[in-house]
Amino acid sequence: MKKNTNASEKKKSASKSGRPAPTGPGKREKNKEQTQERILKAALELFRKKGFYKTTTKEISQKAKIAEGTLFNYFKTKEDLALYFFDREIQNCIDWFGQDEYAQQAPLPEKLFAITQHALERLEPYQEFIGAVYWRAFQPKSKLNPLSLEIQELRLKELKFIRGILDQAGENGEIPPLGDLGAYAVGLGFIGILTYWLNDKSEGKENTLALLDRSLNLAHQVLKRETWEW
Repeated sequence: MKKNTNASEKKKSASKSGRPAPTGPGKREKNKEQTQERILKAALELFRKKGFYKTTTKEISQKAKIAEGTLFNYFKTKEDLALYFFDREIQNCIDWFGQDEYAQQAPLPEKLFAITQHALERLEPYQEFIGAVYWRAFQPKSKLNPLSLEIQELRLKELKFIRGILDQAGENGEIPPLGDLGAYAVGLGFIGILTYWLNDKSEGKENTLALLDRSLNLAHQVLKRETWEW
């Protein structure tokens, strides 16, 4: 029986060359994600302690135990870190919703309430950081400005998620077809709720949740109306 020597010969050749065996794109991507998460974790700890504006990239790199040049390979600015943070949170909501059977089967108002509540609970530890980033978004040249290309990429991801939920509600007969306009309206509504949440001093953010509940139920009742009298 003839032995297959190709694999052993390739292994010997690789060992002689002194080069490590290729890790493959999967492992490289995983290592990249782990480094990004380590940097973000360090940055968030510093943001909570010193604030977004007072924290320097040098301090972040030291906290993450990497060279500052390595930090810049992943995030050019603190705003890029903020964008990565929000992208991660949007993806978390999408993943969470895909695994929560109750949220998927609930009526539209309860569905949107559950998603928003989940998002706000995750954001709770980072309220001061989010507040600083929120006001920075009003600067015209900021990457966090609603008109920037960077933010638009995140908005499209968010709006696609919302559009899918609204389309399903339309197919179930809960609401009329709303298309992209409906997704934009819900997205703007979330920004309004987030603004209120940032300033809400009530215990457990009860006032924010009450406002969210009333707003969603009112919007749902309005959309269900088939005839209008002015």
